[in-house]
Amino acid sequence: MCGLSPIRHNCMPRREPSPMPQAQGWGKIRVSPERAHRWSAPPPAAGYCGAMITAARYAGRIAALDIARGLAILGMFVAHVGPDRGGLPGWLMAVADGRSSILFATLAGVSLAILTGRNVPFGGVDLLQAKIRIFTRAAMLLAISGLLAMMNDIVALILAAYAVWFVLAIPFLRWSPKRLFLAAGASWLIGPLITTYLVFLLDRLGMTSMADSSGLLVEALLTGSYPGLIYMGFVLAGLGIGRLDLSDRTVAATLAPVGASLALIGYGSAFLLTRLGAGPPADDYGYEYTDVGDQGWRTDGMGPEWDPYVEVPDVGHLFGAEPHTGTVFEAVGSGGFAIAVIGLLLLGGPILGRILYPIAAVGSMPLSAYSFHIIAIWLIPAMVFPDSYTPLLWLTLVTLVVCSLWLRLIGRGPLERLLHWTSMRAASISPPEQPAPRHRTPQPSPPTSESPHP
Repeated sequence: MCGLSPIRHNCMPRREPSPMPQAQGWGKIRVSPERAHRWSAPPPAAGYCGAMITAARYAGRIAALDIARGLAILGMFVAHVGPDRGGLPGWLMAVADGRSSILFATLAGVSLAILTGRNVPFGGVDLLQAKIRIFTRAAMLLAISGLLAMMNDIVALILAAYAVWFVLAIPFLRWSPKRLFLAAGASWLIGPLITTYLVFLLDRLGMTSMADSSGLLVEALLTGSYPGLIYMGFVLAGLGIGRLDLSDRTVAATLAPVGASLALIGYGSAFLLTRLGAGPPADDYGYEYTDVGDQGWRTDGMGPEWDPYVEVPDVGHLFGAEPHTGTVFEAVGSGGFAIAVIGLLLLGGPILGRILYPIAAVGSMPLSAYSFHIIAIWLIPAMVFPDSYTPLLWLTLVTLVVCSLWLRLIGRGPLERLLHWTSMRAASISPPEQPAPRHRTPQPSPPTSESPHP
């Protein structure tokens, strides 16, 4: 969704020397020497940029990331259009539930890293322009999400949450990979506890927001289908991955086993705990609300309330790993799954981009493909709760063919082209030119009483 150029299948991602920050798109900037420090790059972050300022920045489009995005998009197709799960095909399709959106969130972080300097973060003017582009893309995503929401009452749209994640990630753009991975881990461990018990407390207090734009941040962080306090962990993990040198195969060889280990820890622990009876009750992944009428607490929406019939969440809820349950084990397991997928695809190398070209084509224009499938669900009633795999197969086939032809003949996807153009236009600004200093010839001062006489 970064709006990068079409796929280029080279032997490995090209590496180029890291240039010093330049004012790309700003025109000529004339400043006096005493003001020059205002437009210079900030000092490198301790322990990271200072050590990597002479490193080579990997370049070129990485086909493995496009394939990963394509798999995430197609996984959402399966989750939204697939029939009831049953048998081996149903079990295989269930892999897409929840994990597709988490892979998508992780790749959002990788996209942010690519947008802001890859493994050598931008500084100075370049970083400022990148932040403007991020803000602009977030605003455009909110607008597109609003249009799609008018056509949809079935799918939990991810684009508005995606926009919020972009903005929330801006303070972390200069962090080192180590700090980003630690922050991601903290989000996976602490985020589920906060979203579970803070939402319970807010409901008991009657502090629920209205279903309008005023509650966007609350829904994006706490109560939505993609709570940011958890999903920001995936974004930060992706940002940390993008800050690594993805042209180095040892990075991919490290990501794959680390991700697989995290997936094994998360899913394996949840499996053992539920087998031991510590998991959530069957078909219960939240807390219950019993409406027993007016029992004396305030229900007029004026002032604080206290509703004792909002029950405390069952502790067993924290031990499951089912999709979209927002537990620690789901976060660790699904986050590890996303990291492992990215690592394995990077290990496959650019040749996978040729073998899996249609999937990579979908991944090169994920916003367009995602929006297309929402519109298709709106236009074709047969895609809503289908009885067979036929609607899913047709949707997948048409998407693969159209994206492949579009990429081959035109290049960047239509909505990706819109985001790229608007964000570049927004970032193409020039600071006010400083007037050239005027040099005046010094005039001799008049003699004073202390001046020596010739």
